[in-house]
Parts: sequence; structure tokens; C-alpha cells
Amino acid sequence: MKINNKLNSIIEKLIDFDNINVGFKVEFKDRENKKIYVLTENENGYFLEIKKGNRSIRINLHSSKDLQNQEKLLDKDKIIFFKLFDWLNSNQVDKISIRGLRLRNLILTASIGQSIIANVSKQISSEDRIELYRLWKEKKQKFEEKFQDIVIDIIISQLKDKLESDDLPTPIFPTSVASSEIPNYYIYEPKEAYTSDTKIELFNKLADSICGRCGQKLYGLYVPEEGIEIKEILKSYIPDFYNVNISSIAGVGKINLSEIGPFEYMFYLLDKVFQEMFKENKIPNYHIELFIIEGVGRRKKFFSHYVIPNLNEVFSKLYHGNDKYTSYGISKIKALISSFLVETWKIDNSLKNNNSEIAHTYINRLLYFIFYHKKLDMDSILFLEDLKIKLGDTTPIRYLEEVMSWM
Repeated sequence: MKINNKLNSIIEKLIDFDNINVGFKVEFKDRENKKIYVLTENENGYFLEIKKGNRSIRINLHSSKDLQNQEKLLDKDKIIFFKLFDWLNSNQVDKISIRGLRLRNLILTASIGQSIIANVSKQISSEDRIELYRLWKEKKQKFEEKFQDIVIDIIISQLKDKLESDDLPTPIFPTSVASSEIPNYYIYEPKEAYTSDTKIELFNKLADSICGRCGQKLYGLYVPEEGIEIKEILKSYIPDFYNVNISSIAGVGKINLSEIGPFEYMFYLLDKVFQEMFKENKIPNYHIELFIIEGVGRRKKFFSHYVIPNLNEVFSKLYHGNDKYTSYGISKIKALISSFLVETWKIDNSLKNNNSEIAHTYINRLLYFIFYHKKLDMDSILFLEDLKIKLGDTTPIRYLEEVMSWM
């Protein structure tokens, strides 16, 4: 099956070329002495490296003229590097290194970063390597245009191959493996088979998600086309949907960003939306979806995907009506959730730090029950109340009885 053209426009829009550093490499392998000599040229000058086993020598130079004065190098090493300079000057390029290449969408970068983005430089042909180096030396603007075209074509080609293949599960797609104890309603193991249409649909949802980083976790909130009003409202609060500062939009004062759970992340986004929808007499008669990646960077990643059913019931119970808001204009459910934040309690900072993780875990569980089961989880509420008193803050939980009566 042919992949639709929508992927092309998505990838072209999402690739971030702003902070890329390109290096052009030539290398020589001295098999007799088991050494590898590498010369790299980039915008900062030249970088020399000699590798032998787990040891290496690294030297930075401004030009080849500085090579002769390097006391770290033996004469035979200098001879080899002079040869590498000659090769590079004759437009011979063995490899291209690309640093800083990423997608603007954080959750998509984490999903396909290692399987696709990290392999782009290996896919550049020898002819293109030579052409790129020539343009880089002579015409920087044309180099940038050529380089971007090549990178986009390689990423799209790799992505299409992956979407059309039968090698799933792959890093692109959420699986049932998750470190959270919250049930995952999307997939269960052992392995699943996806049609190309399903894979494309999942990819498009990941690409269109409202993404935020919370510690070692990435969250993406996907809104279907009929829920476009959610994005329209959030534009006033979030300048970049691919890199949400959730602590800013939450508006609850100091908060431990690294401990915010996925349903807590979603709640802070939707709280603003629901308040505006009540003012505008709108009703959210649609579902939303929540993507979670636990473990960023090179760490092993765990994926989860939740489909949160029709939002109307939660909206009606907690946001529809003037009695659902405080006299100073915030929702009472948000005031209640804020009362459970360890960061707001009148206790020592050491106690806040030591109990932040467990408190946010129960807040996230409480919000999970609200959005999925449309009810309050009294076990979570009682635990958080007891924890607050135990740690020395006797301030009452705000609006708890009212919210209980609504749910």
C-alpha cells in the first residue's frame, strides 16, 4: 500500500534545522598498529582523533598549518593527518556527522529518534557527501537548501519503509508495556499486527499531539478534528504546542515538574479550556487521546496510549455552572487539586522533596478516575488527606465536599 502524501507535509513542517552542526569526515585505518585516524571539518575548524581500543587522542585545530606544532602527535601521526587533509581538500568525504537534528515535536522525536533520525547521516550517498562538502565550502545558502532536501527525503523514505513493513512493534508506536500501574486500555501483549492504515493513523496522531516534557516523561495530548476549539483556546496560553511549559499553564504556583503525571498534565491543559467553553456556552462532545513515553534520551522507553471517552460528562459535572467556580474565577476542582500539591503545603522543603513523588502519583490516580470512570477515587483522597496531616499541614482541603456532591 502507498503511504499518503500527508506524511511528507508533516515531516517537512516538523524538522528543526536551526541548531544543526554538520561535520565532514575522512579517516584512515592503520590495521598494522590497530589505530583509526579521523579528521573532521566543521564550522568550528578541524577536529583530529586517533582511536586505539578504548583509548583516544583528540585535538582541535584552526587550520592544517597548526598540525606541525602539535607535541601530542608523533611524526608518523602527523604524516597521516597531512594525508587526510589532502584527501579532504580534494573533496573526498568518507562520512558526514550531523548533530542537533531533531523534530520540533518532542514525543515524535523520542519515538523515532533512534530508529530514523540517528541514522540519517549513514543514508547519505557518497555522491551527495561530495556535493554537500563542495557547496559547504563555496556557497553556504545552496548548501543549506541541498542539505535540507536530502535530509527530508531520507527521513520520509525511512519512515515510509517502516510504516509499510511488518516489523512491528517498533519504537514509533505505543505498546502495552508501561511502568505505570494504571490500566492501559489500548493494547495488550504479546505482539500485535497493524495494518498500514492503523500505523499511519497513529503516526499522524503523535505528530499532531500537544507535547510537554515532565522530568523523564513526555506527554502528548491528541485532539481530534472536531475538537479543534481546544487548540484554538490553548493558543492564548501556549506559544509552542510541541514544547509545552506545563508549570506555566497550570497556574498553581511552584510545582515539581518532574513528578507531574500524564492525567495531571492533561488536567492542567483542559482546565483552562473547560472554563472558556463554559463562558462561550460550548460543549465538548468528543474524545481525546493521551500518549506517554517514559524514559527519554537513550534510556529504554515505555509507551502508553489512552483514549479518554466523551469529555461532556466531566465537563458537565465539574465546569458547567457558575457554582463550579470560586469568587476569584478559578475552577473549584482545580482549587481542590491544588490543595493536594505537596509543593503548596506549609511544611519543610525537605519534606516536600521527599514526598512529592508519592503525592503526585495519587493526584494522577485521582484524575485518572475522574476522566475515565467519572467518579472520585476516595482511596486517593483519604491517602492525600492523611499525608498532609501527617507531614504537619492541617489546612483543610478546599471545596472537597462540593466536588464530592457533583461527582
